[in-house]
Amino acid sequence: MIKKSVLFMMLLSGWTMAVYAQSGNYYLGISSHLINFETSDYLKGNWQDNWGPTKLSVGIPLNERFSVMPTASFGKANFTGLDKNSFWNVDANLKYDLSLTRVQPYVMLGGGVSRINEKSYGAANAGLGLNFWVTEGFGFNAQTNYNLVPSFENYFQNSLGIIFRTGGGPRDSDKDGIPDDSDACPKVKGSASAQGCPDADGDGVKDSDDKCPNEAGTMATFGCPDADGDGIPNAQDNCPTVAGLANFNGCPDSDGDGIIDQDDRCPSEKGTAALKGCPDTDGDGIADKDDSCPAVKGTEALKGCPDADGDGIADKDDNCPDQPGTLDRKGCPEIKAEEVKAIEAKLNIAAKKIQFETGSAKIKTTSYGDIDQIVEIMKQYTFTRFAIEGHTDNTGKADANKALSQQRADAVKSYIAQKGIDGNRLQAVGYGSDKPIAANTTAAGRAQNRRVEIHLNQ
Repeated sequence: MIKKSVLFMMLLSGWTMAVYAQSGNYYLGISSHLINFETSDYLKGNWQDNWGPTKLSVGIPLNERFSVMPTASFGKANFTGLDKNSFWNVDANLKYDLSLTRVQPYVMLGGGVSRINEKSYGAANAGLGLNFWVTEGFGFNAQTNYNLVPSFENYFQNSLGIIFRTGGGPRDSDKDGIPDDSDACPKVKGSASAQGCPDADGDGVKDSDDKCPNEAGTMATFGCPDADGDGIPNAQDNCPTVAGLANFNGCPDSDGDGIIDQDDRCPSEKGTAALKGCPDTDGDGIADKDDSCPAVKGTEALKGCPDADGDGIADKDDNCPDQPGTLDRKGCPEIKAEEVKAIEAKLNIAAKKIQFETGSAKIKTTSYGDIDQIVEIMKQYTFTRFAIEGHTDNTGKADANKALSQQRADAVKSYIAQKGIDGNRLQAVGYGSDKPIAANTTAAGRAQNRRVEIHLNQ
């Protein structure tokens, strides 16, 4: 009866096919097998051909990995010298799945009855196998086990087949739609994003690992929100909207000077803490951006510029940086009264020699050398201003004389300016006959009155 039942079930499945069907808590499997007996009394080492649906397995899962798996198989043994060579066995095995993934290796241990040539023998067995699932419902199975039959002969039994899951499909203990073999929390309903574990905030981090289970976060921050994506949770980030560094509690330091951008007056330039992140190239304590002389040490009063002579005028603006001077003379000292007289005397020796064409403001070419002497003296007093005065005798109308004297003073000023003296330092004034130096009653006196004079105008 047993043999007929087994044969019937195998014929239903078809030749060279194995089916692994799960329905509720039960499963069924059918496969083909080979056997090999150990001793020389029969056919030692010669595998017996038992291809076809010759092995049936039925099991009841106990939990996620363990199951009880009874098996039944039949075939021929081809024993030498025996008229009947029938073979079948029935075993009950405890099976343990080493993995719940697509590739499922397993081990098994059990015992049962082997019927060989119409005689029954008690047997114990141990084996291992592999399920490889191509899809959730279809795959391949391979298994080998060793059967210990003390009262007869020990033998190996190998099987190979195709596996196909139908009915209830993959086990889903918590009914969350995620098969147990893919579910990291198979006993608790969860979400696919958290591998089947509970994820209250839906951020893909299971609640058991989520430090902020009620706020969506990232894997990098253990489930806590990180608005700026710098790997520092918002709750610990002093700059939660701008990506920063961990050692600055999430705040950025763009120039890498150790001062966070929000406290850095110069966030794009490396600076010092004393200057709130701004650089100080010359080390005078004045930030380069506020320093008019950033490469040279200076004073705060002069915006970082030096003042070697201490006259309150920065060296860069001081035309006499080694001598204390005045602002109106661009840092040069005032000329003393006795020096003024000496300088004017030199100037007027040459100035009184300047001659013009009669009744004209045109300078005679013979006077060019005299004016050149004046220019050289003026060059020695760079920031001194000069007054060029034009004078006439009293011959003719006074208005005409004053106009002519002004024209002659202007002519001398223009010549001197052309020779390199700043025109802003020169003042031309025509006095006409108002300031004679001799009597106009004689020709000699009138000649002295027709003159040019130059005076210092500090």
